[in-house]
Amino acid sequence: MIDTNEFIGLTRAWGALPGDGSGQIDCCALAAEMHKRLGYWDYGPELRQIFAEYDDDTLPPKFIAKWLLKNGTRLQEPEPHAVVLLPSPGVGALGTVLEDNTVLFIGPGGKVIRAALPTDDGWYFRLNK
Repeated sequence: MIDTNEFIGLTRAWGALPGDGSGQIDCCALAAEMHKRLGYWDYGPELRQIFAEYDDDTLPPKFIAKWLLKNGTRLQEPEPHAVVLLPSPGVGALGTVLEDNTVLFIGPGGKVIRAALPTDDGWYFRLNK
């Protein structure tokens, strides 16, 4: 299993990237980094383009959901390494399901946490690339 301790406690900030030394991270960048570390498609470069075009106030509300549907397959149940779109004000938040069925995500307090979620909390996707 991948060590997620370096992410725990990082604070949410739009466009912040893992390893940039800021102590902050964006939920999309967190999910992309986990996806890459798990050996899958690195969609981080696409995200950086989105961060350059939008901010928290201008990202269209359904943007993330549409992007996930375009680039992934919706799952009926969570599975290891799936990306989860969690309900959140605005556009939602992304997390990653890990092998022990916990999810790494930015919690309601604005910091990265790892916790078990109810299987009916969010929408799960397997990215296709």
